[in-house]
Parts: sequence; C-alpha cells; structure tokens
Amino acid sequence: MASILIVDDEPEATATLAKFLETRGYKTETAANGSEALELVRAMQYDVVMMDLRMPGMDGADFLACVRLEQPQLPIVVMTGHTNLGGQDEVWARAGVKAVMLKPLNLREVSEMVYELLA
Repeated sequence: MASILIVDDEPEATATLAKFLETRGYKTETAANGSEALELVRAMQYDVVMMDLRMPGMDGADFLACVRLEQPQLPIVVMTGHTNLGGQDEVWARAGVKAVMLKPLNLREVSEMVYELLA
C-alpha cells in the first residue's frame, strides 16, 4: 500500500484529502507545517508528499529544500491557492516538484495524478 504525506495548515482540507486518498487505497499521514513534515519524512518512508507552500513556521519552500537534500528522489506535489505561480515550470522541475495543483483541489485530478506518480 502506497503511503502519502499531506502537509497543509488547513485542517479541514487536509482531513478531506486524507480521507479521499484512503478510500482509494492509500495510507496517509498529515502534518500541519514543514517542521512536523520533516520529522515524519525522517522517521517514515513515503511514496509521495503533497504539500502546501504557505504555512506557519517552516513553510513549503524551506521544507522542500530540506527534503531534497535528504531524499532527492521523493516525488513532491505542490498544492497552492496562489494562481500567480504559473510560468515557473522549469523552477519547479529543478526543485524536484512533480506537479503543481491549484486549490481548491479537484479530487478526480488528484486521484489521476497520484496514480501516475506511483505507476
């Protein structure tokens, strides 16, 4: 069973996404910020990380930088409500981001994207 870490400071959105992915047969863990997520990544093995960018404490960019040093091959998906991030595909690719998804998330698209990442 594939394991997915969801990192977001919005508890309702995180719970909804986790529940949805669990109904698709994935094991999920959640973290409210980058610091919590980094502890989990160091302690557990995940197949995919889905993370928000803007969070209190250690934000998504700092978390991404730390994870890339420790686990450069870990697939990471950025989830964001900020639509001004377009045109940065090359920047995301260099950072090892496999996909950028705009909030509110389309759960069908999430399902397809996770399936493709794990195939």
